Amino acid sequence: MFKFKKAIVAAAAGMSMMIALTGCGAEKKTQINTTDGITNILDYVSVDFSGRNGEGTAFVNVDYDGMETEMVGGKEKIEELDELGDLTELTKYINAVSSISVSIDKNKELSNGDEVVVSVTYDETAAQSAGVVFGEEKDRSFKVEGLKK
Repeated sequence: MFKFKKAIVAAAAGMSMMIALTGCGAEKKTQINTTDGITNILDYVSVDFSGRNGEGTAFVNVDYDGMETEMVGGKEKIEELDELGDLTELTKYINAVSSISVSIDKNKELSNGDEVVVSVTYDETAAQSAGVVFGEEKDRSFKVEGLKK
């Protein structure tokens, strides 16, 4: 499992450069559903807001570990692939994850009650090669809250 995790961590590090603003990982833990065969990327995205009302900033967080676990098919499948050392199979998943790009429409000068939209894109060929279905949701709105008065 260590080899697979290390490869995914490396891919995630590369992805972070593509993300407009990102945290270290989403605090929101999504219920992993490996039975439906669909990994909805935006289920693994959360947005944190900080600063003063009218001057707030947004930080996009992505739970890469949860997403990877779901798209591969569960923790047992990750361990199985790691034990086999099948780099070809692992590389397909890494390529799918590293093709994901997350952006936010507005990340500064925010006020409580504003809405920001987070959008995702990915390489469909890489997803198909890995046998991953990312779902049809491409963007999600988040309400700004918790900014200081």
